Amino acid sequence: MSTITTALRLRRYTMGAALILFPALLVAQAAVDPGDGDTAEEMYAAASQHVNLHVASALLLLISGVLMAPAVAGILHQARDRGAALANVAAVLAVLGGFGHAAIALYVLFTLSLAGGEPTQMVAYVDRLNASVPVNAVAFPLIFCFGLAVLTMAWSAWRAGLIGWWAPAVVTALVLAHVLLPDPPAATELVSMIVLTVVFGLLGWRILRMTDTQWTGVRPVETPIPAHA
Repeated sequence: MSTITTALRLRRYTMGAALILFPALLVAQAAVDPGDGDTAEEMYAAASQHVNLHVASALLLLISGVLMAPAVAGILHQARDRGAALANVAAVLAVLGGFGHAAIALYVLFTLSLAGGEPTQMVAYVDRLNASVPVNAVAFPLIFCFGLAVLTMAWSAWRAGLIGWWAPAVVTALVLAHVLLPDPPAATELVSMIVLTVVFGLLGWRILRMTDTQWTGVRPVETPIPAHA
């Protein structure tokens, strides 16, 4: 009798799909984001004039953040020997990075209350909120963890033999570009998310196509042939 259960297969499908979806949703989020949230004026305009897009952007970001946990779990499951230590680090960073994206999503939803207020006062409030030291002390490290998470996820997947060396090399270049270019154009952000979708999409697709034996690392138990009297 096989040791593989429906629950184990469902776990593999969930993790593989999460690897594909978490960056794909960020592509959609970058495409629909009405103001990119760069300035208080843009945030006020988005909350006042593009409510549906503003909400869609926040929800896509929130769902992507939630999917970080099952996505990294797929890599962690396969990194049993090589890359195990790095995969554990990636798991911690992915959860923190997911919290960071969730925090941004909630911030975007909270700004919906700006609509209808006196423009100058609303813009001034957003500026004060963005300049808040306690907020930045919590939010920025969590947001930065997302970049570190995708970096360590890619390298641990390579160490585990799940993907070629080119994948972590490309992800490393993207992360370094965002660190060195702290205010990249919106088009650059969109292209970066597309590249991440290709890298982690291939990784997720490979997990989805694995056999049960490849996924578990355990050979199915064969039913013993009864001995004849």
